[in-house]
Amino acid sequence: MMLKKVLLKHSRKSKTHEVQIASHKRCARRGVQWGIAILLIFVTFSLSAQRERTVTVTAVGSYVANQNETPAYGRAQALLEAKKQALREAGVAEDISSTAIIVMGDAGNDFREISSELSRIELEGRVRVKEQTDAPPMFTNDGLVKYATTILAEVVLQETEEDLNFRFKTDGLQNTYLSGETMTFTVTPTADCYLRVFLLGQHPNSNAQIYPINGVFKDVRLKAGETVSFPPAARQFLYDQPFEYTLEMESEKDDLEQDVLLIVALKKPYPFTEAVSYESVIRWLSKIKRNEKCVLWQGVNIIKN
Repeated sequence: MMLKKVLLKHSRKSKTHEVQIASHKRCARRGVQWGIAILLIFVTFSLSAQRERTVTVTAVGSYVANQNETPAYGRAQALLEAKKQALREAGVAEDISSTAIIVMGDAGNDFREISSELSRIELEGRVRVKEQTDAPPMFTNDGLVKYATTILAEVVLQETEEDLNFRFKTDGLQNTYLSGETMTFTVTPTADCYLRVFLLGQHPNSNAQIYPINGVFKDVRLKAGETVSFPPAARQFLYDQPFEYTLEMESEKDDLEQDVLLIVALKKPYPFTEAVSYESVIRWLSKIKRNEKCVLWQGVNIIKN
């Protein structure tokens, strides 16, 4: 496991504040063809902390594993499909949606693994399995192995609807950055809101919250229609001097690092207090009502300079 640093550099002084996060490296083949868009499919929903309505359903899910996938992975995917079907049986199929993360490079399998994990985490809170019966694996006509499972599950029904008028616009984000390059972007919300920004990697330790940061960036309420630059440089956002987001690769042996930038707009200043990981962030998001948040996932590649 290598180290990757997201450097927060003073723009007026030589002092550097480092948010150091571990990063599992992925090497890209030379001659890679850029511009592959990977569509990450996952369930986007939230749970109300107040009233909860449930319905019990029976659902079946199946998955055909390829030769490189283990039996454990195949069974897990069959269970995931059964949980998705349980949502449909409960009449909430409209909650199953897709979010596009544009990924530049040839490591698409890594992001599909992240997609599967996001779906699993989301569904754990929404579909509660009471009984599970796994069918014996069967071979398909193509010689692949098909896994199937039947579940009796309690499905939590959605209480709130998404607020289509609560949005934000971003500008300046790129899919690819050179190592050592600074990352800047702007956010313009349609309503007053609070922002949470995370940089998430493919290894559990390669994650960080990059706004707000205690001692660096304050948690300031953004005003509707007002464009704010990130990292913020306005005095009301800062504890001290302005900083820059500098993306750096730690190892000279690697050609490519892949991360995901997550931007969350909130109507209320819900704090995030756990260690940053895909699972902890998704669980935190799932506790916030749909009409109180707006989310953007953005693929970020860092390539050797």
